[in-house]
Amino acid sequence: MSTRYSTPDQPDIPPFMVWNLDLNEDGTTPHDKSFIRIPSAPNQSCAIRFRILIGSTASIDATLHTNYPLDGSDYQRTKFHAKRFNFNNQTEQICEFRVEQPGPYQYYLSYKSIDDDDDDKSDAISCANDRNPTVERIYRAFKSKRTPTAYFLVDPHLELGGQPLPLDGIALQSVSPKWLGLLKDWSPQLAASSKLGYNMVHFIPMQQRGGSDSPYSLYNQLELSDDLFDIPLERSEKEVRLRETLLEMNHRHKMLGVTDMVWNHTAYNSDWLRDHPEAGFNLENSPHLRSAYELDAALTQFSRYLSDLGLDRMVHSVADVDRLMDGVATHVFKPLRLWQFYVIDVEAALASVGDAWDAAATEQLAVEDRDTLAQLSGDARTEWQRTYMLGDRAQAMSTRFGRTIDAGRTAAMLRALSSDGTKDGALAQLRALLDLLNLAYYREYDADVATAQKNIGERVKYERLDSGSWKFGKPIDDDYKIVDPLFTTVDTRDDVDDDRRHLANNGWIWGGNPLDNFAGAQSKAYLLREVIVWGDCVKLNYGTQPADNPWLWEHMRQYTLGMARAFHGFRIDNCHSTPIELAEYLLDEARRTNPNLYVIAELFTGSESTDRVFVQRLGINSLIREAMQAWDAHEMSRLAHRHGGRPIGSLALDCLGEPGFFTDDAHGGTRINGIVAPLSGSLPHAMFFDCTHDNETPAQKRTMEDALPNTAIVAMTACASGSTRGYDELYPRLLNVVHEHRRYAALDDPLKVGLGAAKAQINRLHREIAAFQEVHVHHESDYVTVHRVHPVTREGVLMVAHCAFRGTPETASFENPRLYGTAATAEFAYRLRSAEGAKPDSSSDDGILLGLPSVLEELDAPGISKHTDSRGMYTELQLPRNFGPGSVLVVRTRLVDFKPNLDWKIRTCADEVVAKLSLGALNAALFRCDAEERDVIGDGVYNVPGLGALSYCGIQGWITHLEHIIPNNDLGHPLCGHLRQGNWALDFVSKRLHKYARVYPQLADLAEWFGERWALVKRVPNFMVPRYFALTMHTAYRALVRRALSLMPGDIVGRSRFTNQLALTSVQMMGYVNSAGLRPTSSAGDCSMSAGLPHFSTHHMRCWGRDVFIALEGLLLVTGRFDEARDHILAFGSTLKHGLIPNLLDSGRFPRYNARDATWFWLQAVQSYCVLSPEGLKLLDTPVERRFPDGEAFVHWDSDAAYSKTSTVADLIQEIMQRHAQGISFREWNAGSALDSQMRDEGFNISIGVDFASTGFVSGGSQWNCGTWMDKMGSSDKAGIRGVPATPRDGADIEIVGLQKSTLRWLAELCHQDVFPHEGVAANGTLITYAQWGQLVQDSFEKHFWVPLDPSDDAEYHVDSAVVNRRGIYRDTYGSSTAWADYQFRPNISIAMTVAPELFDPEHAVICLHKISSVLAAPLGMRTLDPRDMRYRPNYDNSNDSSDPLVAQGINYHQGPEWLWPTAYYLRARLLFLHKAVSQRQAASAELTHALRTVYHELHANMVNLKHYISSSSFAGLPELTNHDGSYCRDSCETQAWSSGCLLMALHEMAKLELIVHEALALQPAD
Repeated sequence: MSTRYSTPDQPDIPPFMVWNLDLNEDGTTPHDKSFIRIPSAPNQSCAIRFRILIGSTASIDATLHTNYPLDGSDYQRTKFHAKRFNFNNQTEQICEFRVEQPGPYQYYLSYKSIDDDDDDKSDAISCANDRNPTVERIYRAFKSKRTPTAYFLVDPHLELGGQPLPLDGIALQSVSPKWLGLLKDWSPQLAASSKLGYNMVHFIPMQQRGGSDSPYSLYNQLELSDDLFDIPLERSEKEVRLRETLLEMNHRHKMLGVTDMVWNHTAYNSDWLRDHPEAGFNLENSPHLRSAYELDAALTQFSRYLSDLGLDRMVHSVADVDRLMDGVATHVFKPLRLWQFYVIDVEAALASVGDAWDAAATEQLAVEDRDTLAQLSGDARTEWQRTYMLGDRAQAMSTRFGRTIDAGRTAAMLRALSSDGTKDGALAQLRALLDLLNLAYYREYDADVATAQKNIGERVKYERLDSGSWKFGKPIDDDYKIVDPLFTTVDTRDDVDDDRRHLANNGWIWGGNPLDNFAGAQSKAYLLREVIVWGDCVKLNYGTQPADNPWLWEHMRQYTLGMARAFHGFRIDNCHSTPIELAEYLLDEARRTNPNLYVIAELFTGSESTDRVFVQRLGINSLIREAMQAWDAHEMSRLAHRHGGRPIGSLALDCLGEPGFFTDDAHGGTRINGIVAPLSGSLPHAMFFDCTHDNETPAQKRTMEDALPNTAIVAMTACASGSTRGYDELYPRLLNVVHEHRRYAALDDPLKVGLGAAKAQINRLHREIAAFQEVHVHHESDYVTVHRVHPVTREGVLMVAHCAFRGTPETASFENPRLYGTAATAEFAYRLRSAEGAKPDSSSDDGILLGLPSVLEELDAPGISKHTDSRGMYTELQLPRNFGPGSVLVVRTRLVDFKPNLDWKIRTCADEVVAKLSLGALNAALFRCDAEERDVIGDGVYNVPGLGALSYCGIQGWITHLEHIIPNNDLGHPLCGHLRQGNWALDFVSKRLHKYARVYPQLADLAEWFGERWALVKRVPNFMVPRYFALTMHTAYRALVRRALSLMPGDIVGRSRFTNQLALTSVQMMGYVNSAGLRPTSSAGDCSMSAGLPHFSTHHMRCWGRDVFIALEGLLLVTGRFDEARDHILAFGSTLKHGLIPNLLDSGRFPRYNARDATWFWLQAVQSYCVLSPEGLKLLDTPVERRFPDGEAFVHWDSDAAYSKTSTVADLIQEIMQRHAQGISFREWNAGSALDSQMRDEGFNISIGVDFASTGFVSGGSQWNCGTWMDKMGSSDKAGIRGVPATPRDGADIEIVGLQKSTLRWLAELCHQDVFPHEGVAANGTLITYAQWGQLVQDSFEKHFWVPLDPSDDAEYHVDSAVVNRRGIYRDTYGSSTAWADYQFRPNISIAMTVAPELFDPEHAVICLHKISSVLAAPLGMRTLDPRDMRYRPNYDNSNDSSDPLVAQGINYHQGPEWLWPTAYYLRARLLFLHKAVSQRQAASAELTHALRTVYHELHANMVNLKHYISSSSFAGLPELTNHDGSYCRDSCETQAWSSGCLLMALHEMAKLELIVHEALALQPAD
């Protein structure tokens, strides 16, 4: 019987958001997050969190530096505040702070690195005196490093009428103050704008204008224009009246104000230039412009005396231009002799060098220079000589013959080169060299002159032959020069040098790099005539800091502060050409006055990456985008799609949010509960203009009628919208801001003029739907459809526009929109038509600006009808009659039968529903591979068309794909397509849970929870299903994960994402299957451990002795699953036979005993259980029913004899030890092809014993069987290896010896404590105590396993020098039937080091660990064989059908492929021995802390790849193995129990070191 849960009320206050940014391993920001705009919502507080993995390159002493004022002080761009990263958990560090203050901010990381470019990654130790790089790294001094600077942007908080104004709700109108008339008369004009629905007004500059009367050529930046006032006023009074007007505009008309800021130039006649000519680029502070100035002056003279030169002043054709350019070449360039600015004066150079030659103290050519010169020839020699002679002399073109050589250096060089040693000979040689050098300079000159002449000619063609140019039809004379002058000469008040009076005019360069100063010394733009000049503006020379031009910076600061006090925002004019350092400085100053300053700009950089530079550094909140740039309806739709919003049905980003908390250091470390969600990268926010004040009007570029559809499309785009005054009134053409002197009409009712009535409704809608962030844009012939939808309520607004580009037919094909599952109500429909008989130019009357005569026709509502087809109910819209070009319609939409709070409904009650689920039930809900599912309920995994079978039947199978789909909003993913096609996936999720409820009744509640939500989801249109499916699945998944982690109380579970992921593999691997329980008659729901999925999931292949007990410590003990650990220990113990734990359990029915190591891993697990579990040593007294009563003879599992005898766990241990001591020899029960079709008959014979006379080692096996984990048996007849083990490893295996010693040590301790009833074993009639046996192994180990560095020591260590392949290692086996196999270098050493570190000489161990690191360690796992070994084959392919006996049918399974589980033992061995080495060294406290910290870092550095892998694994686990260097192996288990379990155990042991390091760092003083 399921339980019903009521949905709680949704809170009114949004949660505190922590926006998380995961940094790259080197501390840099991911490329896809190169632009970060902090998301904001009304009344929502937030913080930003930076996260980095411990072990990453940048994780040592990681410190965030940001100019965000963390201490609450005033913002200063150059003042960076340092905040240390804190250890968030065992594997992550975080740095976080609250974000409240708007503006552009920078950050970077500093950290300490121990890596060197010359780090020795090889097997570097060859003799005892060699340094050990592994140990050396521990004490290596850290190097300070930092990342490049990155940026994040916090938008301003705009308010209007006490309510927040979101940026996407801005509806802005640009106006020209001089066309508004007197300031006192503005109110009615502003009221009209307000009535049209605008909420922001952009004023083009209203300062005093210069001689051209252009509002962008400012005469005095600090003085408002006099023509705004009816009487003369002082500057301060003007400013007061302006602020009063803007306050009225805000409070009465409900509009904010933005003004242009013109920083890049000033009017050519600005009075202050007379006092401050240094404010421009003149010939004194910019002497490199001299050649350009001389050319400019010559062109002016040419224009004046054109007739005297016999040339026509009128230009009518291209031929006229060509003749004119011939005149420029003859009368301008030729007499100017500009080549003198390029070349070296040969005669002067010869004279100066001759004098230097004669000087008494002649400079000598340095020996290294002499040697270099002797080695060079040809062009390389000439270039060296050129560089040597010119030295570091600036090559700016500031004077004629400005290129000079260093006479002394040149003379020295000539003495070295001279063949006859005479001065004359040397100077002759120099002349030839200078002529050669000048040849290149003449070529440079020729190329530059050609470019300049071409640019002049092209400009003349445009200005004289294009009817739209202001010089068209004008003569060339002083007023209409051949080209506009690039320089202005000012009349200074003082008698100053002429060079200071000639100032470069401003302009722009087509395709130029906006970050380069085209008036700088590195540029020839003025000389080459590349500057398209604004002749009325002088370019201002700021330098890069206030000290470079103090008066100018302060003047512009005062201008900026005045505007910041008056306006809510700035539009930066000519932003791309404004020095970025200046703009940063002035905007910083403005934000001090107005923290919520809204900044917009248009950038003509032609590069998104360059745009981003300006946006990030200046804090531009919206980039201006222009609809009038579209050339057809398709392009118009593209722009609407590009500039804002997410597709309808987008997957909820907050799906990825997790409950968490923020630690507010600014308030005493207070913890604030909230949601932690990933921070996404974004594009710069857009302000989309239907038409800017710089654009030609629709009547000019398209048709007048297109004004309506154009503005409707813009307003429906999910961004800020903009327009210009006159657009709604249908002005016929672009108004010239310089020459136009008419004024705006006073509109009694703006709704009755032009677009008025429609525009008011469109602007109102634009503001209303600011939160409707989901958008669908559709283009069809000349129609553009835009649908905006609220992501939660699903209310929407749909607009259809019939564009009216030139040549658009009255009718065009258009398929009526079908809105599935959606109802629609008509809002409005209009068509704009030209008035009959209207003349295009009838737009002026008595100095008033008027629009074109027009008719705004209110159309009938669209036809709205409801229908049903196979996809369900839909609403069809039919266009109204006369919906021709220039028409728009708007309808409101809502989903039919939709629960408005569906998002909230889905997110609730999940934790309550899963609160009673056991870990077994959680395994069924979350995981289950195909075979497991079929075994229990008869169904398999879900197969998604176009995607394939899911990894799991449970929710993890879906989440694997959703975790990619959600952050990328990948609605085109095959899964999303499948969800839109039908409800099969939804039904699958619920039905399988209902089936599993027969095994786990608690799952019925979860099935019902899904059923309730699916019933609601099935009512939404199909295109919405992916969104709500993802939200539902993610909500359930997070609740199930939280429940699972809560049931695993281990000390490291929940300490990090990584430990959580590893702990979940415990749930993944522990499940119920009918065919593979722990006992022949297991109860339904009893869990057993799979060795790996999907290959080892059911029947006899599920439970492996060695796999289970290698994994048990981590998967069950570390996670606190002691009952399950106990069950496995007892279940396997009950099947003890021949003194062995079975290799394959097979539910205890037909266990197989062909593993020599499984028994010792079982013993190690028993030891660990007794140490870690609450039960402790009481386990030893636990009775165990014996599957085989006498421990030898086979009896069937259902016979009366089976389980008829009982032993305690202690008895089982003793039996194991005694049987090994007396020797084990048997033939496997049921030996033959039925048991193992690959094995030869000899392989079924098992033999194990102990050599008490010599070593005490357990040894056994033969060349025909493989009794350890390296158990690949040959199966290829073609290669002749059937029945031949690849790695028999007979003899004493190093890991078994280590496990044996661990057990002996433990038993000896128990005997000493009187808690184990057996003192030892009997061998050959003699009692050998466990202490004695252990000591024998201890004494024998080093001299039988160590391979010394020095061959002269081989005899001491029983080494056969002839078969040694690598030294400074421990042997893999001792006493193998194949001698060379003993010396193979394999990762099993680390297992022995971990379980029995006392066996190893610490110095030898550290040497060997270095070799393991440099030779065997791979990106994820450990190479199973030394690459130097002739049998090394690193790529496992089980289907290899070749005749190669080294790879056929995967025989190389353990001959190089990289297994993951030994990695954990390697890390544990490093931890043990390096920690020991550090602790024993006599060192100062600081050095000890440094070393321990490095050890800790290095351990985690080895896990970084593993952390990344498990996060992206489709099976949410770590694989069995990889091929060469971490490459994917298709035959590997996708997730393996011991791969995850061993790492959990390693992390458990590292936690102790973590505590030591943290305590030491806490005591260490800050840098």
